[in-house]
Amino acid sequence: MFGGLALLLTLIGLTSVSPLLADEPQADEQRLILGVLAHRGEDVARQNWTPFVEYLSEQIEGARFELEPVDNDELQAAVAADRFDLILTNSGSYVMLEQRHGISRIATMQPRQMGRDEDRFGAVVIARADREDLVELEDLRGQRLSAVHPDAFGGWWMTWRELQAAGLDVERDLAAIVFTGFPVGRGLDWVLRGEVDAATFRTGILEDLEARDDPRLEQVRVVGERAFPAFDHRSSTRLYPEWPLAMRGDLDASLAHSILQATLALDAEHPASQAAEITGWSAPRSYEDVHGLMFELGVGLYAPQPFNALEWLRSNLVWLASGLAVLAFFALLYVSRVHARMRRSGRNLERSMDAMPDAVITLDAHGGISYINPAARELTGLSRDQVLGCSLDQLLDLRELGTGRPLLPERARGERLNQALGDRSDARLVRRDGHELIVRIARTALDPVAGSSVRTLLVLTDVSEERRLVDRLVHEASHDSLTGLLNRRAFERELEIALHAARENHVVASLLLVDLDYFKDVNDRHGHRVGDELLRQVARVLHDLTRNHDAVARIGGDEFAIIARDTNAEYSRILGQRICSALADRPLQVEARDVTIGASVGVVELGPDVPGVDEAFVAADRACYQAKDQGRGQVTVARKADIHAIPGV
Repeated sequence: MFGGLALLLTLIGLTSVSPLLADEPQADEQRLILGVLAHRGEDVARQNWTPFVEYLSEQIEGARFELEPVDNDELQAAVAADRFDLILTNSGSYVMLEQRHGISRIATMQPRQMGRDEDRFGAVVIARADREDLVELEDLRGQRLSAVHPDAFGGWWMTWRELQAAGLDVERDLAAIVFTGFPVGRGLDWVLRGEVDAATFRTGILEDLEARDDPRLEQVRVVGERAFPAFDHRSSTRLYPEWPLAMRGDLDASLAHSILQATLALDAEHPASQAAEITGWSAPRSYEDVHGLMFELGVGLYAPQPFNALEWLRSNLVWLASGLAVLAFFALLYVSRVHARMRRSGRNLERSMDAMPDAVITLDAHGGISYINPAARELTGLSRDQVLGCSLDQLLDLRELGTGRPLLPERARGERLNQALGDRSDARLVRRDGHELIVRIARTALDPVAGSSVRTLLVLTDVSEERRLVDRLVHEASHDSLTGLLNRRAFERELEIALHAARENHVVASLLLVDLDYFKDVNDRHGHRVGDELLRQVARVLHDLTRNHDAVARIGGDEFAIIARDTNAEYSRILGQRICSALADRPLQVEARDVTIGASVGVVELGPDVPGVDEAFVAADRACYQAKDQGRGQVTVARKADIHAIPGV
C-alpha cells in the first residue's frame, strides 16, 4: 500500500512540469498500447474500453492509445515481451506481473453502484434453482464445479480459498473441476444444461444479467451467499481490491503523470466511464489480501519452486569443473574417433552410390539437394555444382501419369514434398532435351545423424521399357488385334458396368449390335486380306460416328457392338440408321477396289428390366435378326417383351 501511495505522490509532484511537456511539439505521435484482460470476451472488452483509450488519446498530446484485449495466457506472454505500455487486469494477475516483470499500479478501478466498497470485488458460486441440496459451500462435496481458468483470480482462486476454509480438498472432494475459459459467464450455461452442478465467476455478472432482464437468472441460486455492508453484488467469498490500472516499469515518468492525471479526472458521467460501467478511478489500493490468498493456496508468487540448480552449482563448482574437464577430454577423444569412422563410411557410401545405375539424390532438412550421383547428373543434364542447394522441382520436371500435371509444388520442401512423392510412386520425367521417361521414385526418410544434414534419400529408376511392355500387354488383353477396338471380354466388362449404373443409379444407356451384310461375299471374292482391311475401315467408321465416352468393340468375325452411354433406345435407333447409311450409301475403298457392304443393327435399351449381360446380348441379337429379315440395312429396337432371363445364368 505504501509503495502505491509513494508512486502516486511522486507522479502528482510532477504536475508543475506537465504543462511545459504538453506545450512541447512532438515530431511523431507516440503509440501506446493498453492490454486488457478480456474476462467477458474480446467483443465486450472492446465495447467497454475503446472509449477509454480514445479519451486518453484526446487528453494526452502527442500520444495515440490503442486497445488490445487478451486472455490470461496471452497477457503473461505479452507483458514479458514488453508489448503493453498500460495493463488493466484482475488483482491476482497484477500481483504476479508486478513481481515478475516490474509493472506498477497507478490507480484502482471503481465499478458502478457498489457503495463504499466500490473498489473491491469477490466471486459468486451458483447452482440450478431446483438444487435445494446445494446451500452452503461444503454442500459441493462430490459435485462437479466449473471455473474460468486454473490461474483466474476471481474466476477460481477466490472460491478455492473459501472451499478450503469450508474443509474441502478440491482435488479429492470435488467430483470434477471444469475450466470453461472466457467469457466468464459461460459457466452459467453449463449449469443450466446440467453439464456441471455449480459454477463460479467474479461478482457483478448476475447483476448484469438482471439489468438486461435475462430470464436465465430466475433458474439459478447462489451457493454459500455472504452479506457485506454497502456491497450490492451477491457474493460467496470475501472481497478483494478491484482491478488496478498499471504501467510498464520503464514508462516515462512525465507521460505516466499525464495518464494518471487524465484517469483520475474521469467522473461517473463521462461517456468513457459509462461504457466501462465504472464511476471512475481512485488512488491504488493495497493488494496485501491478494498476497495472503496466494500464500495460503500456494499459487502464483507462492507456488512451489523447482530445484535451484544454480545454487547447487555454486556450492559444487570446483568438483564439477574437474569432473567436466575429464569428461570433456574423453568425449573429445571419442568424438574424434567417431568422426574419423563416419568420414570413412561416408566416402565408401558415396563411392557406392556413384557406381549405382539408378539416379540417387539426397535432400537436406530444408528440402535442398545435398548430393547427386553421376546417373542423376546424366538424367538431368546438369553438373554437381549447378544443382547443390536447389529444390527438387528446380532440378526435375516430374509430371503425374495420365494427367500430365506437375507432380511437385513450386519449391516444395519438408512435409509438402513428402506428401507429393509418397514412399513409392511412378511419374513421367521430362528431360531438358524434351525426351520423356517413366521413372519409379523411391523415397526414404533418414534419421538425423550428427554432422550430416541429409534427411531424405531419393532413388529414381527408369522403368519406361517396363511400363511400355505392361501397357502393351494390358492393351492386347483388352483390344482386338485387327481393328484396335475393344475385344468381347473387355466389352462385356463395360456392359456390366453400364447395366449396374442403369439398375442402381437409373443412368440410361443402350446396346447396339452391328452385323455386317454381304461380308462373306467380300471374303470369298477378294480374299481375307481385303476382308481384314474392310473390317479396319468399318472400325474407323464406327469410331467416327460415336463419342469418346461410348464403348465400341469387335465381338466376332463381322459383328461389332456399341454401348451408347446416356442414350435411350430412340436416339440409339437414330445412331444405328447413321451407321447403316455410312456403310451402305457409298462403296469403301479397299486396295484400289470399290467394296460395297451394308449393316443390320439391333438395339436394346439397358434398364432395370435387363437382368444381365447375356440377356442384353440375346435381346440385341434377336433385334438384329429381325432387321435382317426386314431386308437388311435396317435398325430394329428390341421390345421389353423380347427380354427374357436365361435359365441357369
